[in-house]
Amino acid sequence: MTLYRVQLRDAAVQALIAANTLAKTNVLVNHSLPTPIATLPAILVTAPRDRATSNNRGATDFTRVTTLAIRGQLCGETPEQVGSYLDELAEQIELAIMQDGNLQGMITQVVTIDTEQIITSQTREHTGEIRFLFGLEYIEEYTPAGTPLTLLNGQMQANGNPDLAGMQVPLTLN
Repeated sequence: MTLYRVQLRDAAVQALIAANTLAKTNVLVNHSLPTPIATLPAILVTAPRDRATSNNRGATDFTRVTTLAIRGQLCGETPEQVGSYLDELAEQIELAIMQDGNLQGMITQVVTIDTEQIITSQTREHTGEIRFLFGLEYIEEYTPAGTPLTLLNGQMQANGNPDLAGMQVPLTLN
């Protein structure tokens, strides 16, 4: 069984590839930093965080929020050019995630979008990075272990009569 947050991450990767961003198909999963300049532009995707909140007293039903972390990295000839490219890439990434029907169908809502843009000229190249953190909410249910309950048997008592009525209720799963 593949974790659902991994399925969400993989769906995001497919959405980004299909969106034909400035990075084209250079979308990397769980890639370590730093990214070599020669491989830019690139989009790095990971799902590093997940939070589950119980919906009831039982342990079978949770509302979860997976953090989808996306880094778009690129370089250019001037800081201004890098900034312009980052604006374009940021729009492409956000639209790819928010408008992909498959990914949106897998979640109940996007609860947060955090964005940060960084431009640096610390090396010979001018580089930039756009960082996104998307909070993707979904409901996860766990099937209890053991034999499924299929029938309820009961005996009712009233006014001192220990054998007032019996009942048998078959349970069906819809």
